[in-house]
Amino acid sequence: MTRLFICAGEPSGDQRAAELVKELRGLIPLECKGFGGAQMAGAGVELVADLESYAVMGFSEVLTALPRLMGLAGLLRRCIAQHDPAALVLVDYPGMNLRLARWAHRRGMTVVYYVSPQLWAWGGYRAGAVVRNVDLMMTLFRFETDFYRERGMKNAVWVGHPLLDSVRSARDRGAAEPMDETVTLAMLPGSRSSEVARLLPRMLEAFHILREEGIVSRARVAACSSVEDAAYRRIASGSGVEVVSCVGEALSGAAAALVCSGTATLETALHGVPFVVAYRTSWLTYLIARLLVRGVDRIALANLVAGGDVVPELVQGRATGPAMARFLRPLLKHDSAVRSRMVEQLRSRVATGLGPPGAAARAARQVARL
Repeated sequence: MTRLFICAGEPSGDQRAAELVKELRGLIPLECKGFGGAQMAGAGVELVADLESYAVMGFSEVLTALPRLMGLAGLLRRCIAQHDPAALVLVDYPGMNLRLARWAHRRGMTVVYYVSPQLWAWGGYRAGAVVRNVDLMMTLFRFETDFYRERGMKNAVWVGHPLLDSVRSARDRGAAEPMDETVTLAMLPGSRSSEVARLLPRMLEAFHILREEGIVSRARVAACSSVEDAAYRRIASGSGVEVVSCVGEALSGAAAALVCSGTATLETALHGVPFVVAYRTSWLTYLIARLLVRGVDRIALANLVAGGDVVPELVQGRATGPAMARFLRPLLKHDSAVRSRMVEQLRSRVATGLGPPGAAARAARQVARL
């Protein structure tokens, strides 16, 4: 029986970790403990702490939660030592996981990192910690593997993105899903309560502007299991607005979408739905990020994968209801050249940049070799 300890502190990481565990169970006998959420638990991981109790985002939010996070770090170190795993598997979540990598490496443990932190966005100053302390880095994007190899890490492997296995790719369909007869706007306001609170009211403002103009008929809001359902319904109550249980349901048949920056931009691209990216955080977090971010000039993963501006990005003060409405108007017209061009680029530049299907299986084979 092979013992693993897996740490994933965010909903997207919870999903990636669960996919990995399911694939590993088909390769080796496995006993897993870890820090994660419902999806990891569903994959048979015994949770020592639940990520929903520690979900924070942004510099200012982390500062206020620091004592609680330090307590979590101590708990995880004790549990890892007691479990004595064959490998420590870390999934994204760099604030905690890079420290755990250093701690585990000093104790002679094998350290695997799946889903690279976005160190390339910070000018690479923490990449040395990965090179020194991680035995195997498995990345979702090709450019991340190049980033690590350029810094001397030989065991960096591009496995591709697992979304290709859970979303029917636009390039495989050959066209976007047909639009509903009634023009529907999809809203993906994020996977954290703070994101939903900051973005959803402005997304709804954009919808009501466009509805009054007769451009859209209804909106679907994608709820995330990591956010209380009441948070969506409290904000999204009103005529023409429906709260649905998943991203795929919100995007099905939608003419266009408003999407919070993150993995949801890739999922929307794979559905072939043209969209506008919106992102807001606290002003303190935003100002600190402006000072520290050096490696990129875009925030949407879809644009980063494409290597250019495929979808518009409205960040912080620009992420207003009227601005969202302005960028959505051409995307909501079926015969619009702007819409057609974006749909084609989502297929040809974003979908193809995520690699072939089978990412989680490739990652599992890499772990099993250790």
